Amino acid sequence: MQYKISFLFILAFFLLPFAGKAQTDLPAENVEVLKRFEATLLDTKKQTTAGSLPKEDRSTHQLTYTLPTKNLEIQQPAPKIRPLGMKRDKLPEAFNGYAKLGYGIPASPYAELGYYFGGEPLRVNFHARHHSANFKNLENQKFAKTFVGIDGKYSTESNIGFAAGLDYARDKVHFYGYNHEDTSFVEDVVKQVFTNVGIKLGIANEERITGDIDYRVTGDVYFYKDNYATKEQGFDLGLGGTKWIAGKHPLKLDVHTDFTVFKDPETQNLNNIYFLPSFTYHGESFSVKAGANIVSFKDEFSVFPDLELSVNVIGSSLTAFAGWTGNLQKNTFKSLSRYNPFITSHPTLRNTNYTKYYGGIRGSFRGAEYSAQLGYKDAKDLALFLNDTINDYKRFTVLYDTVNIFYIEGSTKFSLFQGFDLLATLSQSVYKPKNEEKAWHLPALESNISAIYRMPDQKIKVKGELYIANGAPYKKLDDRTVDNLGALLDLSFGAEYGITDQIGIFLDINNLLNNKRERWNGYKVYGLNVLGGITAKF
Repeated sequence: MQYKISFLFILAFFLLPFAGKAQTDLPAENVEVLKRFEATLLDTKKQTTAGSLPKEDRSTHQLTYTLPTKNLEIQQPAPKIRPLGMKRDKLPEAFNGYAKLGYGIPASPYAELGYYFGGEPLRVNFHARHHSANFKNLENQKFAKTFVGIDGKYSTESNIGFAAGLDYARDKVHFYGYNHEDTSFVEDVVKQVFTNVGIKLGIANEERITGDIDYRVTGDVYFYKDNYATKEQGFDLGLGGTKWIAGKHPLKLDVHTDFTVFKDPETQNLNNIYFLPSFTYHGESFSVKAGANIVSFKDEFSVFPDLELSVNVIGSSLTAFAGWTGNLQKNTFKSLSRYNPFITSHPTLRNTNYTKYYGGIRGSFRGAEYSAQLGYKDAKDLALFLNDTINDYKRFTVLYDTVNIFYIEGSTKFSLFQGFDLLATLSQSVYKPKNEEKAWHLPALESNISAIYRMPDQKIKVKGELYIANGAPYKKLDDRTVDNLGALLDLSFGAEYGITDQIGIFLDINNLLNNKRERWNGYKVYGLNVLGGITAKF
């Protein structure tokens, strides 16, 4: 329809000049218009169309782009890191030597000297100490202890370490456990002197050899005697090796030949040979040890288990453990006299055959370490002590009995604040002898609490210690009835002050409560005593 209208307009446009011309040719007379022209358009039919979308293309196309590679070289200088201004801590000066010299009340001289020689590959340590005291308020209550020792180690380039040691000890005590009201003795009659010469040798690898193996050879020889012609020699040769599986599971085998010859003047031999195989497996949160202790004595073999299981309940904060072990423990003249220096010079030597079952917990929490254990021991031929009423009541004879022991023990160590450390131990035992009435002279309760405080500048060190023990059972000399000795409550205090980095002074006040408890029947412990002096580093 639009096309037709446009065509008519174009046609009229071209005919317009001709129409004007025709009008000029019309006569001048009047013209009558019969009808006004009206243009009309015919009706047209509306055409409709329906559009359609193209088909959806679901095919995928992989486009490949090729980008040119271009390395950019940027010259960037290394940054300079400048530390913040911090004051550098002064390292403490190292000293090779140490000396301590003092004197106490009652008459009590003290001297100690230590020195370290050399470096790699040879390292040598020397140590000497002497301490004596004479409590003149009680006749013959005095002692003197002297020790001199030197040990060293030499490391070779072939990963072998050689160790050796030589020491000499002399301990003098006196049998002052008699009635001082009506009895008196000159010193030479009640004097007891123990001397010991010890030699130690050792060879071991310092780093694991091929196959993750460690090996060791040890030798220990001692010559022990008193001033009553009693002599004892001991020799212990040890061979051992460890095979590490996966770097952390040790498979061990140790062999010890422990020989003892005792003469008083009769000869007693106590020769044990130990075989100790074991394997320990360390898991992520547990460890298991399985082994045995096979002991040969007089051609008879005793087999003891060596088992322990530990489980980390809460990481390193709480570990539970349980075990079952046993051994033949030697009672030699040396070991017995060091536990009780007032024994007779003619004791009978035996092995203590014991089996132990135990369990407990241990761990660390916020800097504190702790351990607690309870258990049961079956001890055959356990050494007990009673006054010798036949030969010399001032001395103690050694007798043996089978004793069942129930025990509980614990220890802890922690820091309350910087510089202050507290340590505590506790042990409680219940003895049930098979034949004897009591476990003579064996204390059932012992506890030790010590505290140490160091000033931040390290110039002042203060320490305190409290030792508690119950009274051990014994038999009275007059009627042989059973009684208990008094309890011990020993409170001590000490302090050190560094005047310079090399010179200092110290003061120790022991047994502040002046407790006169008897550890062994007839032998009162030393009461209040003071020791002070100077220290030096060089």
